[in-house]
Amino acid sequence: MSREALKDLIEKIVLFLAIGLMLAIFLDPTFFPTLGEIANNIILNPLTTLPIELAIMAVAAFNGLLSSIAQKYGMDMEEQKERQEKMKELSNKIKEARMSGDQGKLKKLEQERTELTQELMGNLTKQFKPMLYILLITIPFFAWVYYVTDPANAIYEAPSMLLPFIGELDFSTRVWGTIPTWIIWYIVCSIPISQLARKTMKVGI
Repeated sequence: MSREALKDLIEKIVLFLAIGLMLAIFLDPTFFPTLGEIANNIILNPLTTLPIELAIMAVAAFNGLLSSIAQKYGMDMEEQKERQEKMKELSNKIKEARMSGDQGKLKKLEQERTELTQELMGNLTKQFKPMLYILLITIPFFAWVYYVTDPANAIYEAPSMLLPFIGELDFSTRVWGTIPTWIIWYIVCSIPISQLARKTMKVGI
């Protein structure tokens, strides 16, 4: 098997696994907590020695770093940016051609825009692939947090977390009646950590 054929096979396997993982989560309500339990038993149990708020921060840091690495090495952001700039220039030229009534030039420019649109869509599809690899890793992490913050599993003696400026909140507390507290804390941690990782690795700059 050639290198290209092997790469193509791996990408198809990853795609199959990622889609299968998402379908399992949506179709089977017990799959997500079970996945969290498996992740805890196999690899993530040492994180339970940390206070839950620090464990979630560690997960956010890992996922933010992983996402930045995927964007830097798996996605050609500069190429995508150049094509978007070219599309903007083409749109301006098409507008000018319409105003001048130059139908020959207008037809040629619209053909160029069609070809560039196809290139943009193809590039987006290519850049989406690294996100599949991230999903296969980050979803088990989310499942793990879901599992350890379930008071029924008694992973932590005190089913609560201490958050800055807010104080102590029970795991069962939900924001706006639907969003678990740990998700809010994950987002609060994730944004600055991701931005720092992107800036350090010069992603999207």
